[in-house]
Amino acid sequence: MRGHVCVVAALTAALCACGKKDSSDTGGGANGVPGESSGGEGKAVPQAPARGPEHPVYSLIDNRLGGHVQRLGGLLVLPGSAGFAKYLRFGGKNPPWKLRGESEGSKVATLKSKSAGIVVPLTAEQAAGPIRIRARSPGAQRLGLRVNGKKDKEVTTELADGWSTAELAVPAGALEAGENEILFFAGKAGLEVAWIQVGGAPGAEQAPAFFDPGKKSLVMADKEGMAWYVTVPDKGLVTADLADAACKVQVVATPQGGAAVQGTLAGRGSAVDLAKLAGKPARLELTATGCPRAQLASAALVVPGAAPAAKRGTPPKYVVLWVMDSLRADRVKTIVGESARPDVPVMDELAATSAVFTQAYVQGNETKCSHASIWTSLYPVNHKMIPPNSRIDPKWVTIEEVAKNAGLMASGVSANGYITPDRGFGEKWDKFRNHIHEGGGLRAEDVLGKGFESISAPTAPWFLYLGSIDTHVSWRAKEPWLGKYDPEPYTGRFKVEASGVDMGKVAAGSLKISDRDKKRIIAIYDSNVSYQDQQVGVLLAKLKEWGVADQTMVILTADHGDEQFEAGRVGHGGSILETLVHVPLFIHYPPMIPAGKITEGAEVVDIVPTVADALGVKPDDNWQGESLLPLMSGVGRGYPRMSMASKYENAHAGRMGQWKAYYAGGKGELFDVVTEPEEKKDIARDNPTAMRMVSDALWMLRAYNADWKKSRWGNPANVTAAFAADMGE
Repeated sequence: MRGHVCVVAALTAALCACGKKDSSDTGGGANGVPGESSGGEGKAVPQAPARGPEHPVYSLIDNRLGGHVQRLGGLLVLPGSAGFAKYLRFGGKNPPWKLRGESEGSKVATLKSKSAGIVVPLTAEQAAGPIRIRARSPGAQRLGLRVNGKKDKEVTTELADGWSTAELAVPAGALEAGENEILFFAGKAGLEVAWIQVGGAPGAEQAPAFFDPGKKSLVMADKEGMAWYVTVPDKGLVTADLADAACKVQVVATPQGGAAVQGTLAGRGSAVDLAKLAGKPARLELTATGCPRAQLASAALVVPGAAPAAKRGTPPKYVVLWVMDSLRADRVKTIVGESARPDVPVMDELAATSAVFTQAYVQGNETKCSHASIWTSLYPVNHKMIPPNSRIDPKWVTIEEVAKNAGLMASGVSANGYITPDRGFGEKWDKFRNHIHEGGGLRAEDVLGKGFESISAPTAPWFLYLGSIDTHVSWRAKEPWLGKYDPEPYTGRFKVEASGVDMGKVAAGSLKISDRDKKRIIAIYDSNVSYQDQQVGVLLAKLKEWGVADQTMVILTADHGDEQFEAGRVGHGGSILETLVHVPLFIHYPPMIPAGKITEGAEVVDIVPTVADALGVKPDDNWQGESLLPLMSGVGRGYPRMSMASKYENAHAGRMGQWKAYYAGGKGELFDVVTEPEEKKDIARDNPTAMRMVSDALWMLRAYNADWKKSRWGNPANVTAAFAADMGE
């Protein structure tokens, strides 16, 4: 499982560092009087009636590199743009294209070898072709292309030495509406490509520009535009300000499997209501008409209400980070509902006063890689804690350093044998104990007890890391929960324990077990979920006893989950299914953090920046995560964020809401992990809009993962103005 183009006019996009103001504040001419300014043959620019306060949740201008250029009926792909990344699909770590190059004044991407492909989303009209390509060839040669793997429908053309524009007629039926793979193959490596146009009419050879800082607007020539693949927010509208009274922008929002919503933007403050499509993936296309060049300022998806503001409060005096090894999110009722069997009354109660993230991902799928992302706020591509690597580079700032920089004593107690300072998991601990290497018991109560001992003077500020392993193999039964979760008679091999040795044999196929055995093993696991919940209660009671509960930030999470036979495997490291990468994340500190469920995606790389922000510690320049404090206050809510997980950097998955795209070896699949959580049915072909929406974000992150810092660039599904600015576009 899982394994110089036809351009008529320049299309430019400018930065918009802030979102649209309340509609009552957008208006008018130089004196702020609606209709006083003019444009388009002296006509007054209309001002839409005020709609009340509203704020942007997705800036079309900031996200312009995620938009798909539509020209003269065709899709225009610009390989020299940073946005070209969204069309890439490749295995391993290196793309077959050399990205973001320049050749004789044109932005290009270069084929590293004799072949390279792209995957593009097409309308039915665009699928009729042809395919045009503007390229600079290192000598005369033949250029061929193959679409959707159909060797019997390959087409070729001859390229002259230097720059030329070629048109290739696509055989009928080779392309289709939806996602399409186009493979280019040349006789010589080093072909430099300026643009590719699929479908539509030919135009000029000059490639469009992307950035006009003076205008701060999207610029669209007549009958041209852009399309974004988005989730329509609740009560969402698309808005923009046009400075020319003659200009209009046609809006078509086409949902997955439904009727399109259409409307027109004109003047200032106008909007098209998309509320009928709330919550649905949609292709949002904006096309200019009525004037030679339409300039769209403040183009965004907006929702009613004033924009939330980030809240700060008194920093916590104490911090607890509890990582429960192998705890699956689908075992916690607060996250997934009643489908979770284990009783977790403490977490249920804690949720009432905590921020609970319902879409939190780990960045790896086993202990070392995931813990390294927690500790360093780095993606695996940078911390490189991937087997057989056994140590985090000491140059990275880790979580205990944050605590020390805030003046807290730092103590750690872990029952996971890998999590030690010797392996780079912190070098500035005041106290650290590993129960695998130093003894002291492997149950959560043992870890917790030693943790209490290490901070025996609770009046002095401290940071405490707890690492429990009860939900990690070996699984040992805990009562009274086992009797509740498996009350039927059982006489098999796994009465009270499913050992790591046995589970290793089961994973290898050398030990065959029955369905009854599997039921017992899962019940043992679930008993440990409830047991750890009970121990969280012990922690909270102790904080109250010490009188520090109101001054303590408590973070509960896991390093990964475990497969339990759903795909014929048991344990972790074997996949990036939800059972492995979707984990609980509770953050409790009422003086600073409002309670509630947060459905926008989060990642464990965000934990260290969040702790630093809460403590008032300056973030490290290398961190790739972002503080979750603004999100917990409502800033950035209302539009899905993508969470990403990696399997040793050989496979990747991105999730936005219910939609999860998975790629291995460049081949993609899509799953609805809400309605079909076991991820057995690939639904990409029937859901191309959702597939493209998630994939655009995932492949942007894949291409620039080593440089991505969410605190500056935002989430890949909804970037800040800084992303395109830093890319020079």
